[in-house]
Amino acid sequence: MKAAVIEEKNSLHLREVEKPVLQDGEALIKVRYCGICGSDIHVLRGEHATAKFPVIPGHEFVGELVDIKGSGSQRYEIGDYVVAQPFFSCGNCEPCAKGEDNVCADLRFMGAHTDGGFAQYVKVATRKMYRIPKDMDLKLAALTEPVAVAVHDVRKSGLQVGETALIIGGGPIGMLIAMVARHAGARQVVISEISAYRRKVAEDLGFITVDPTDSCFDQSIAALTEGKGFDVCFEVSGTKPGIATAVEEARITGTIVVVGMTREPHPVDLAAVFAKELTIKGVRIHAQYSFIGAIELLKEGSLNEEFEAMISRVFPLEEVEEAFAFAQVPGDYFKVLIEM
Repeated sequence: MKAAVIEEKNSLHLREVEKPVLQDGEALIKVRYCGICGSDIHVLRGEHATAKFPVIPGHEFVGELVDIKGSGSQRYEIGDYVVAQPFFSCGNCEPCAKGEDNVCADLRFMGAHTDGGFAQYVKVATRKMYRIPKDMDLKLAALTEPVAVAVHDVRKSGLQVGETALIIGGGPIGMLIAMVARHAGARQVVISEISAYRRKVAEDLGFITVDPTDSCFDQSIAALTEGKGFDVCFEVSGTKPGIATAVEEARITGTIVVVGMTREPHPVDLAAVFAKELTIKGVRIHAQYSFIGAIELLKEGSLNEEFEAMISRVFPLEEVEEAFAFAQVPGDYFKVLIEM
């Protein structure tokens, strides 16, 4: 089969490789679309601490079931369109037993520790695979994994109907969190984003936006919240100014959800955390229950027009090297897909 292979740091090429070999409890998917995620770029640049080369990147995929082996096979038919939670968890450790498979003690993530979806075929754990409707737009279905991240983050935040949310960082994940938070009942969702292009897209979708580089940023936030701050701040930028903003703009007894990964420690104003009795939560990938929630949200369809706005470019597999080069340069786009 053809696959994009990261052979070493900063070296990704389209190669001919062997198809995956199935073990009991695994399924083979003929990939239709796979999205480029920021973590794929981190793997390519050698910035993922535990990734192993060579590896086929990609974890945001959708495709057609072509083979299945052993346990769980009776629930599917060859030809089903399917998506799969893109990591392998042991199922036996305490986190897994509590339904927190995303922090499994032996987590192996597709596209970093095992081969992923930028290939004509990919193998997945059958117990993490789900059928989707035949009439679902497969480009939208390729967003299941990032939508699951947003569902997980909003659920973990404890956001209540009628509360307010600040999204710090309006990239693909930040935008999806904003969409899900509004859908979950937030009465006000504000997106803080440097890029004028991303702010414009957010505004077209009905969100309030602010520019964190604007000299009037603090005054703008105060005016929006009557000086009270936000019930929940989602820090998605992974930056030092981002976490400082989250602490400053969270209301008394508010919650900060740390979504963006950082490459180095960032200082936190613990005096403000103490004085306002803030809650700080870390979130990692998504639990399997949130992946199911994302599928149901896509099937229900009420946010699909908003989700569609996240798909900026589609490249064929033969141009995967060009697609990765494109995705590494900041520009006016959100999500890049590869069509197999």
